[in-house]
Amino acid sequence: MELLRLLRALPRGAGPGALRPLAALFEAAVGVDDDVDPRFRDELIRVLGPVMAEDTPVTVEDAAAFATGVDSAALVATLPPLRAATARVRGLKACLTTEACEVLADAEALLYEGPTTHTRRELDVAVGAVRARLAAELSRLHAPVTVLPEDALRVARWMLGAGPPPRGAAVLELARRLDDFCRRAPLSPSDLEALRALAGRADSERDTPGWPLLLERLRTVRPRLLPRAPLPPLYRSLAGIQARAPAAPASLEALLLE
Repeated sequence: MELLRLLRALPRGAGPGALRPLAALFEAAVGVDDDVDPRFRDELIRVLGPVMAEDTPVTVEDAAAFATGVDSAALVATLPPLRAATARVRGLKACLTTEACEVLADAEALLYEGPTTHTRRELDVAVGAVRARLAAELSRLHAPVTVLPEDALRVARWMLGAGPPPRGAAVLELARRLDDFCRRAPLSPSDLEALRALAGRADSERDTPGWPLLLERLRTVRPRLLPRAPLPPLYRSLAGIQARAPAAPASLEALLLE
């Protein structure tokens, strides 16, 4: 075992400070075996005994407390759940599922409980990696609107019907459904009415970062959604129509008005 090998490499009487570089390994050993390993006890006495005398720890848990600065009872209570949660998070294959969201939510809750340890930092890193994967998948589904990693779980749970709407939900919904409207273009009156309703709700969230991006996207695809046959030059001349760039619409819904 790596921990035992490193303990044996420490000089006699090195003292508690010598255990601190081994904190992560001590944490990993806590709760793994309920029996006191006499090899650990003997090495701990050799390394710590000359300095700590009768206060010398003789169990892995007590030695871990000296190495980490965290009470041994707290380590015994918190480290096994943290390790189990880390294994579940690392084992996630797909991110955008109800099960994955539950695993991620449970893991995030653990991050706010108990003392700061190497094991908790490992869980934090694992959660961050899955958040980033989930955010990338959600950003692809909601392009051009970007979903940030810190918002990813909230957005995913809303999408899956397991949570309340996040900030900017209407903008996200319109962004996600716009490609489907484009595939059905040119739009029927009922489809156009549905799209206008979505756009109207999204306009109420124009203070969200995704709204200007969605406005540009809708401006780009508008000719596919609402195709119009251009007037012949003669008609434009007779009607006194000047060929000029249209004024920029003030809203998403205004872009969809014929």
